[in-house]
Order: sequence, then C-alpha cells, then structure tokens
Amino acid sequence: MTVQMTRSIVFLQLLSFWPVWRWYLQRIMDGSDEPWGVLALVTVIIIVLMRGRISTPDASALTLAAIVAGIYALVYSFLPPLARGMLAMFALSLILSPTFFGEKLQFGVLGLLMISLPVIASIQFYGGFPVRFITALVSAHTLSLIGFEVVAQGTLLHWMGELVVVDAPCAGIKMLWAGLYFNFSLAARKNLGLVATWMGTSLTLFSVFIANVLRASLLFFTESGIVQAPAVAHQAIGLVCFSGVVLAVVNIHKRLEVRVQCAL
Repeated sequence: MTVQMTRSIVFLQLLSFWPVWRWYLQRIMDGSDEPWGVLALVTVIIIVLMRGRISTPDASALTLAAIVAGIYALVYSFLPPLARGMLAMFALSLILSPTFFGEKLQFGVLGLLMISLPVIASIQFYGGFPVRFITALVSAHTLSLIGFEVVAQGTLLHWMGELVVVDAPCAGIKMLWAGLYFNFSLAARKNLGLVATWMGTSLTLFSVFIANVLRASLLFFTESGIVQAPAVAHQAIGLVCFSGVVLAVVNIHKRLEVRVQCAL
C-alpha cells in the first residue's frame, strides 16, 4: 500500500463521518458547550505533523477501523450524537495510530480525540452533582481533622450556623478536562503504550480529585468569613490548585518516561 493510498483512506474515513463533523461544529458554535475540544483536536493534528513519517497500516488495522465504521453505520439512527462522535473518533484513532505512531492503538491520541468532542456540558450534567457530593463529604472530614466541626449536608458544608455551597464550578469538571488534556497530550507526544497511559490517566484523575478537595477546603475559609479575603481570592485559589495538577501531571509523565526507558 502506498503513502498516497494511506492518505486517501484517512480522507475517505473523515468524509464518511461528515454528520459527526456537522454536529461538532453546531455544538461548538451554538454556545451549548465549551469550545475547549478544538484545542485537543488541534493538538492531535500538531502531534501527528510532528511525527513526520507516514507508515502504511496493515490489514488488521484497516479491518478494525472498517468494523467500527460499520457499527457506526448500523446503529447511527439509534445513538445520540455524542455516542456517534465517540465511534467516529475511535475509528479515526485506529487509522492514525498505525499510520503515524507505529501502534495498533495509540491511547494518548484516542484520549485526545475523545475529549475533543463537546463533552464538558454532558459530564457536568450527569456527573456534576455526584462529584460535588463526594467533594463536600471529603472536605468536611478534612476540615474536621484540623479542628473545624464541619458537617457535609449534600453539597453544602455546615459550620456554626454557616452554610458554604460546593457549587457547580467546584465540581472541577473543567479542571478534570484540562488535566486529562495535558495527560493525553504527553502520552501521545511520547508515544506511550497502554499500561503507561493507563497509569498516567489514573494518577491524573487522583491528582484532580485531591486538588478539587483542597480547593473546596480552602474556599470554606474565605466563603465562611473565617478568613477575610478579596473577591479575587476565589479565582486565585482555583488557579493555584490547577497549577498543582499541571505540575503533578508533568511529574507523573517524567517518572513514566524513565520507567519506559528502563524497561527498554
């Protein structure tokens, strides 16, 4: 198979998923979701271009991509647009991975393509409350350990008649997206395998959770009036906690890279 044929396959695959791209543009432009996914999509393109060389995918890679595309066609009318988008991105990753990374599936690329979809609003809708509930519960226990008798009541922190709300932004969904973005970008850039990417992703999720609990705990002091702080302190605390996540992700991948090199 020539390089030209490989490029043609990628182009035809992109063309076959045109309903997904149309929906994608609508979601990005109508304001119903954050447009952050464009950053992940552009990152995939940049990393692919940086790889430079193009390899010809073998028959098994083409077969897997064709099977996923076939499933997409069969269940198209039954699936919501986001699920269709996930199938399209999975099929695309099955072609990009052997073509540019020499792997059957490059999980960093797959992760970037998945979070490039407009998923933030959906995650916030379905997962926002459970995450806020758990964050409030852990924050209450953390504050109790340092001498403040704080009780979690749903997504509220109760202390001496004061109620501090763990609101929607405190669910940390955007922090989660950003953490996964850095994690998958580094995994794709370094062409990490399944195990290393899984470890990086798991530790990234844990880092985001700890940072979110820390943010909620620190905001308790400012929102309850225990510590008098200007309004900008709310954003500053969030920025500091997010910076901690970024540093954690970078450190995680440095250690993973060393382990991979030692294994080789």
